[in-house]
Amino acid sequence: KAIAESHRWNVTPNPGLLEEVNNLVEWPTAFNGGFDEKYLAIPEEVLITSMRDHQRFFFVRDQAGKLLPNFISVRNGNEEFIENVVRGNEKVLTARLEDAAFFYEEDQKHDINYYVDRLKKVSFHDKIGSMYEKMQRVNSIAKVIGNTLILNQTELDDIDRATMIYKFDLVTGMVGEFSELQGVMGEKYA
Repeated sequence: KAIAESHRWNVTPNPGLLEEVNNLVEWPTAFNGGFDEKYLAIPEEVLITSMRDHQRFFFVRDQAGKLLPNFISVRNGNEEFIENVVRGNEKVLTARLEDAAFFYEEDQKHDINYYVDRLKKVSFHDKIGSMYEKMQRVNSIAKVIGNTLILNQTELDDIDRATMIYKFDLVTGMVGEFSELQGVMGEKYA
């Protein structure tokens, strides 16, 4: 709280992360670090996942709610050589963000149809087929439901498109590296 206040940052309380960090340290010393602003071009969900879930960092926002290239973390120990701890944490985060930037750029070199086609080789269940075949079955069911609900043509077209692409991000590099972003990256790429 003191670090956030001194920088005029907003930190959204995350009780689960706070509890986890609290149980990881015996002598907590909070510190802040940062990363290159160029990574802000990556969807913020990727940045937050990298900080919160992978590094146990608290992400920060400015007063308007915009994600900032900074974080707050907690060291187990006193403030001695804290600069080394900050640099080390920044270095580890930068490596994760480099990976994320790479996957984000690589994934966008192909269109959605490329990924949908790759789902033909992803097994959903050995007795009932691939993920692609599952999407086709969901599409058929969605059409029946849409017609039963007497949806208009625009709504039916939207359902048709959504059911034919909703799993495509499973085969992207980003979801391969950051599996917890399944669905989120599909939305971003679509």
